Amino acid sequence: MTRRLGNNTDQSLPLVRASVAGPVVAALRSVGVEPAFVLDPLGLNEAQVMDPKNFLRHDTVYQIYQAVAEATSTDFCARVGQSVDLVKFLPLGDMLAEALTLGDFFTRFTQAVSKESNAVTQSLFVEGEHAYFSAKRNFQISVSPSQTDAFLTSIWISLLHRVLDFRWDPNQVILRVSDPDALPGQFHGVRAIKCNPQGFSIRFPSSWLSYRLRPEALENPPDYRVMDEDLAAPQDFLAGLKGLIRVHLSDSGFGVDELADLCGFHQETLNNRLEPYGQTASQVIARIKQEEAERLLAKDNKSVGETAQRLGYADPTAFSRAFRKWTGVSPAAYKKSNRKD
Repeated sequence: MTRRLGNNTDQSLPLVRASVAGPVVAALRSVGVEPAFVLDPLGLNEAQVMDPKNFLRHDTVYQIYQAVAEATSTDFCARVGQSVDLVKFLPLGDMLAEALTLGDFFTRFTQAVSKESNAVTQSLFVEGEHAYFSAKRNFQISVSPSQTDAFLTSIWISLLHRVLDFRWDPNQVILRVSDPDALPGQFHGVRAIKCNPQGFSIRFPSSWLSYRLRPEALENPPDYRVMDEDLAAPQDFLAGLKGLIRVHLSDSGFGVDELADLCGFHQETLNNRLEPYGQTASQVIARIKQEEAERLLAKDNKSVGETAQRLGYADPTAFSRAFRKWTGVSPAAYKKSNRKD
């Protein structure tokens, strides 16, 4: 019944990593229920669910969540979601832990989560003063996903609540799920709206995306450790910044202003954080653009126009001028000299 990640993965099946059900299965013992009581009727065992190499059909995972709720309470899965350690639970948690802002975190997550399922798309969309985080199922369901959605939306609403802290205003949040009754009665003041079961969505002010993300916001609240404020740049700051830049390289006009906004810093603060590395934000962006341009032109054999587009240049001529400034040669000359016969 389990599937393993590999070259023969059947993409026609809507698969998801089995360990997405791990937190609710593990939490059963805290209320005196053995996981076998829930999993045996489904032909599964605890080890199969906890193994991150295993994949299950989405409907099977929905069955697990439904069975957990039936063995405990209607809002049990949602309450587990409220206390999940995000770094341990979410895909590529270590990379996500390097996120500088809430927006950075959502962006990293939507990039990473594509490897967790071949049939669900999760995305962040910003339109004016509103940001929309949503999940869309690209297949027809045969089992209600209501408990799964209650668990997942609880993770995100609780994260927003912790990051916003005293600035939290539930009236600015619109949550749509297939079954609002699966959520706790007191859900950080948020009242959910019923929608169709093909997905869920959370709307909140886009300004929240610029808020700084502290390590404790990602951890299980009862066990979080207080991080001392360190005025020196942390060792992974530059690596995290580079990752953020790479995500936005194709954004038109992406530069220091936009990078500072994503980090929640003023330009001066951002450059001060980079001072121990002997670089400025402008230099870091330029270096990454150069590295990516060289890779696209030489290794991937992309055209000058396509490379310019991938680096956010609407005008290939502007890209050519920048490339010549970085390397001393034109993109066409670089591509020709590095052509592999």
